[in-house]
Amino acid sequence: MRRIFLTLSFILLSFSASYAQNISPDISGLSLEECLMLSLNNHPSLSKTKASAKDIEAQIESLRAATRVKVTVTGSARYNGDYDYFSDNYHNESITLGATKLLYDNSRNKIQRQIKAENLTASQETHKNTMITVTAEAKRKYYDLVLKFLDRDLQQEKVSNLEEHLNSAKGLYEVGNSPYIDVTKAQADLSSARVLLLKANSDILLAQEALKVAMGTDIHSPFSITVPSELLLPSLPENFDSLVDVALSDRPDFRKLMHDITAGELTVKDAARANSPTITGQANTSLSNTQHGTTSTNYYAGISVNIPVADGGETKAGVARAKAQLESTNADAESLRQSITYSVMSAALSLMNAKDRARAAEETVKYSEENLALSQGRYNVGVGNQIEVSDAVSALAEAKHTYYQAIYDAQTARTNLDEALGHFPPEIEGRQDLWHLQ
Repeated sequence: MRRIFLTLSFILLSFSASYAQNISPDISGLSLEECLMLSLNNHPSLSKTKASAKDIEAQIESLRAATRVKVTVTGSARYNGDYDYFSDNYHNESITLGATKLLYDNSRNKIQRQIKAENLTASQETHKNTMITVTAEAKRKYYDLVLKFLDRDLQQEKVSNLEEHLNSAKGLYEVGNSPYIDVTKAQADLSSARVLLLKANSDILLAQEALKVAMGTDIHSPFSITVPSELLLPSLPENFDSLVDVALSDRPDFRKLMHDITAGELTVKDAARANSPTITGQANTSLSNTQHGTTSTNYYAGISVNIPVADGGETKAGVARAKAQLESTNADAESLRQSITYSVMSAALSLMNAKDRARAAEETVKYSEENLALSQGRYNVGVGNQIEVSDAVSALAEAKHTYYQAIYDAQTARTNLDEALGHFPPEIEGRQDLWHLQ
């Protein structure tokens, strides 16, 4: 744990000069891209969706097998009498080779394979959607950890400013230029800031654990992340007016429902043929032998026709059930369409709002830095008071936190927007090696 604190402390100190600084190139850790790829390679939810797709592939192969020739070999031996006089008693041995094949089922097997093919494509879309969801969550947790780093840095900076002010208060008190209450007030402020610094350290560890869960990893050894070298605002996507159309085209979960609807329509068609006749071809040959040495060979070939006459309304009920399920799937698609519209517009508006807040907060940081310098200078020459300095220190910390929070909100909103559009985070969007994971 001590190594974690040392590593994170060094990363944070590199941010202390201003609110958009470069970090030391010697600091190494997991980059955002590496965190995203770890989530794709390790998150258990992706193993589940992969297994679901494999199960459907096996079901398709099972349906194919049902239309192929099936061959069986049957052997028998029968003996009546005393074992000691085997040759004088009746015995018979035979072996039969048989083959059967489905010749006609009113295309039900073909329709069922088409249904499963739609199910398989839908399952693959679910897997891709899970990939997008997993990477989006990992990116949010990554930036949450970055924000915790910055908050810790702010608390450390606040402690340093209050320590400097305490030394000034003590010096002025010793020469008789300020009352002792200024010293005690500075000590109280410093103690409160140190308590908040301890909490910031704890928040970092909690955020680090959350990132590990989002990546689906169990890293026992200390690790760090590579904090972005510069705090940048994410850009707005192009073609803002057509974002909803893009989402409806690209969202895997919406495409999945489109395949579910097609599968539902085929299921209705299949259910209507549940009472259809079937024709099966059969052929076999048998070889038998008796105790008299007589050998006989028999051949048989024919077809069997199964024509259901009445099923007690089972087919009608099956069709009604299939139609009801199709209606439910259509309703789910419409509900998701509305949800997509809201999530896309909400994320886009949140992104614009966060960018505006970040620009305004940047100005506030500059003015707060100037105000702290002026307040400290006034206090040192005896024309200011301790409360002005304390308020200026807190105001600067709050202004920087507001700025960092706006940057974080903007990054989160852009992540939410990419997820709502059905896109991977831009950091890995163009990587071709993603597709071997699907």
